[in-house]
Amino acid sequence: FDLRARMMYFQFDVRTNDNVPLRVEGSIFWRLTDVSLTVVTTQDPAGDVMFKARNAVVDAVSKVDLETFMASFQSLIQAAFEEQVAGDFYSERGVQVDSLEITKYDVTDDTISETLNLLIEEATSRLNQIEALNSDIDVEKAVLTADIWLANAQTELIQTQATNERLVAAQEGEYEGVALAYSVRTFLEGLEGSLSSFDDRLAMYRLHKKLESQNQRTEAIGAGQATLFMRSTDLNMEFAKLPTHKEY
Repeated sequence: FDLRARMMYFQFDVRTNDNVPLRVEGSIFWRLTDVSLTVVTTQDPAGDVMFKARNAVVDAVSKVDLETFMASFQSLIQAAFEEQVAGDFYSERGVQVDSLEITKYDVTDDTISETLNLLIEEATSRLNQIEALNSDIDVEKAVLTADIWLANAQTELIQTQATNERLVAAQEGEYEGVALAYSVRTFLEGLEGSLSSFDDRLAMYRLHKKLESQNQRTEAIGAGQATLFMRSTDLNMEFAKLPTHKEY
């Protein structure tokens, strides 16, 4: 007797609990473990294994509908096989079954098969549409992400430019302040020989700046097309009434 593992192909006609006829194909791996026991208990160990396997497959398929079978046929058959192996049927015959696997199944009713194919095609089409929609969504998401990044970058650029402009303005103001302070100090120091009082020198500086400002305004007015109206008090002019010949 050969004690090596053996493989048998099977093909069983079964029905689901919603009365859909199926042809299930698969394979069984089994071996002899006790030849003397096998000789005593059975004349056809391979036939016994095939018979028991068929019962397991038929029983498992008959408990579920077609949709459930299609979604989980391997786990259904595996659960039925493990339950069967746990019994004494194989061990009493000196046989060990290692695995039972489904490799193919078909609907044997032409009408149901055609309907099933249409459903599969429709499901496939819907899956393709969903994938296409997801691709479009991914593209839109990528574009939106890029727009958000660009907006953030523009905001950061504007903030940086504003900061730089403030720094430049501050530096220019600081420079003008230093220049003004130096100019004031130079002017005041230049008057020390003629005016000993600091207040007098400061008053002279203020008068100097006032006259300078007036000259600048006068120059600006003269360079333009504007008409200047001035009061006599602005020119420090006084008008007097001249006496007539009768008053002599």
